[in-house]
Amino acid sequence: MNKIEKLHLAYFSPSGSTEKIVKTVASAIEGLPVETHDLLTSASRKKEYNFGRDELVIFGCMTAGKLFTLSDEIFACLHGDGTPFIGIATFGNTYYGIALKETLERATNSGFSVVALGAFVARHSIDPTFGADRPDAKDNELMKDFGRRAYEKVLGGDLTLHTQPKTGWSALEMGNKVVAYREEHPDEPYALPPSYKSKEISNACIKCGRCVRSCPVDAIDINNKTFDLDRCIGCWGCINRCPMHAIKSTSKEMADIMKMISDMPETRLEPEIFF
Repeated sequence: MNKIEKLHLAYFSPSGSTEKIVKTVASAIEGLPVETHDLLTSASRKKEYNFGRDELVIFGCMTAGKLFTLSDEIFACLHGDGTPFIGIATFGNTYYGIALKETLERATNSGFSVVALGAFVARHSIDPTFGADRPDAKDNELMKDFGRRAYEKVLGGDLTLHTQPKTGWSALEMGNKVVAYREEHPDEPYALPPSYKSKEISNACIKCGRCVRSCPVDAIDINNKTFDLDRCIGCWGCINRCPMHAIKSTSKEMADIMKMISDMPETRLEPEIFF
């Protein structure tokens, strides 16, 4: 039997969906003090987080065929010592690619004992009409059951992942090309060209600063209403979190991608879990 003294929630969640999913999974685990580690800001990723064998980490990250772009920084600051680890990848009802495989590899290399992995559906970051109501009540129950089962496994002393994660493919031809490329080049960093990330801020902006605080790479100058597109990672957190809807994409390439997603018949994809 393992005794767990503390629960840690670590997540990279530009639009907030991954944070909610991690917390829903964690809600099934009762009786432990909880500490959260929001890895969205650059300052948070410059810290060192060290976890012991009597602690449990639930980690979540958004995906784009693999973990979203800053995974090198994220896992460079997370350090386990045989620490039980539950990994979560969130995707917009299209595909999650090699994200769970990458989570397993990176967490293991960082000293964690991965006991469970799950890919869960959230509203799509680029096209909010896709997966618009996800996660829903059914998803939430599955998340809680996932958290409950994973914790019971840890308490029972089983820190082995018995079912290896698979690749999450897409029903969209373009998506499968992305996934296939990620499989063939798993070590190549995910990055969008600057032209894909062009955006503008309209006069509806009230300079509340929420976009600045939510930007993972400090790429927004709100006073001049400009973006450093070389630094920007294209997470769309600024667009999705703006309370005035004052930020929009001006990229032709992203408009084409959004149209392809919108034209794709939406088939409900279910979460996939691995123990």
